This record gives sequence, C-alpha cells and structure tokens, in this order.
Amino acid sequence: MQLAEECFRDAGLTDELCPASIKKYRGSIKNFCLVVGYRKLEDLSNEDFDQFIIRMKEKGASNSRIANIIASVKWVIVKLKKRGMILTRLNIPEIKKPRVMKKETNYLTEKEIEMFLGCIKRDMAKRQTVKNIRMMAFITILLQTGARIGEVLSINIDDIDRENREIKVIGKGRKPRTLFVRNETLYWIDAYLSVRKDSERALFATQDGKSRWKQTDVGRSFRKYKSLSGIKKEFVIHTFRHTFATQYLMKGAGINVVQTALGHSDPVTTLKYYAATVEKAKVREMINDKHFDFIPKSDLRL
Repeated sequence: MQLAEECFRDAGLTDELCPASIKKYRGSIKNFCLVVGYRKLEDLSNEDFDQFIIRMKEKGASNSRIANIIASVKWVIVKLKKRGMILTRLNIPEIKKPRVMKKETNYLTEKEIEMFLGCIKRDMAKRQTVKNIRMMAFITILLQTGARIGEVLSINIDDIDRENREIKVIGKGRKPRTLFVRNETLYWIDAYLSVRKDSERALFATQDGKSRWKQTDVGRSFRKYKSLSGIKKEFVIHTFRHTFATQYLMKGAGINVVQTALGHSDPVTTLKYYAATVEKAKVREMINDKHFDFIPKSDLRL
C-alpha cells in the first residue's frame, strides 16, 4: 500500500489520474490485499491473481468488478517495474482476468427525454423552488452538452461566457475544455441564479448556499424525478451523457465532432461506446420504413 501511494502521488502531480480515479484505484488495491493477504510485492505471483479471481467469484462479485480491480493492481505493478523493481515471481502479461461481456450503451429516446423534463416542469408548475429550478438547469446542461457530472459540478459562475455561449470546465485528467451551450440552456441557468440568495461562486450550490452541490445530493434529486418520470427502462444520471452522444450521432454528426464535444482524447473511445448502439438504432429505423409496407397485413387473430 505504501508503494501504491507513491504511485498515486506521482500520478496526481502529473495529472495522469484525477482524484476520483486515485480514490477508485486505492479502493481496488485495498480490496485485492484483503483477499490475497498483505505481503511484500516481490512475493506476489500469478497464482495469487488466480486465487483472487476464485475467491471473488465465490463471494458473488461480477466479472466486471474483478477485472477492474485487477487492472488497478496491474497499473501499480507496471509503474513500480518502471522504477526498477524486480518481480521474479510475476509474469505481468500472463495475469488472467475474467471475461467481461460488452454491454450495449444505454440512452434515452427523445420521448423519454420529454418525459423526464416534463416531470420536473410539473413539479415547478405546482411551486417553483430553488431545488427544482436547479435540477432543471443541471439536467439541461447534461443533455445539451454531454458533459460529465463532475465537470458540471466544477463550473463556477465566472466560467460562463454568455456572449459566446461557452462554459469553461475541468475535464477528466484535469484537462480544461469548453462546453458550447444554447440560449435555452442559458435561460435555465439564469432562472436558477435569479432565485439564489447567496454569494457562493459555484454555479450549482447547496440549498443553503454555503458550499458546492455534491454528487451524492444530485443523485437523490435525480432518483426522485426518475421515479416520477414514468420511464420504464433502467438508467442512471450518466445516461444523459450517452444520450447526448447517441442522439447527435444518429442525427449525422461526425465521430470527431462528438469526440471533441465529449472530451475524449481518442476517437476510438467514442467509437467503442457508441458505434454499435447507433448502428442498431439505424437498423430499427430502416425496418420501420415504408419500404417494408409490402409485407401483407393479416386479420387473423393468432
């Protein structure tokens, strides 16, 4: 763990890993050590990784979780090997990981977007509050920019350039990037700011205005409106980012354009997440095209 912390410190200094990733990696290392036992790194072998997989599966852990933990441990090991540490018992390329089935990227349809925003509007129609106007502004930014939750929560009021309709954010890996917004988005931002009575510099603040809005609090508000929306499919707040990307690609936006909008450093990442989903959606549209109206309709009741 001490050696791992040294790697995390360096990764934080160079912005190779953001604080959230370091926290995730740290948790994975601790989990691995609890299962295989704390020992000197030089004594670690491939058999330890095999035993880790077996024990985690016995506990009911998913292949995805096991693979993520192993990837974190390998990251630390590779870093330490580059520093000159000799690991005679461990063959890094031969470390096994359970197979993870690729999941289709989930997104909301235009109708489902209307359903979700509609339930917030109905809540505001009953009584406008700081909470529901804040949620409308927050979700609008997510849907219209495809930004990550953490990126939106990092925005300060002074980061908004209304003349150029731009917002500066700190992206993944502490990389600065720009979100481009529509007038409708600025409308809800201003509507939210107009009902706030505090001097907090963060765009999204707690209800008492004393600190920045936290992701856990966002989750509580999201789950409330998710329940009220009537949307049957399972989705999480990160689905809004997938929705932005999928909807724009289906409307003909180039992969490089969407890559830039999402803040991906490599177009391969964008393709990996969205290519199959977009193609499947296009096939569905094609099947519903009038071209297939030649198929005879039957009055038979089967």
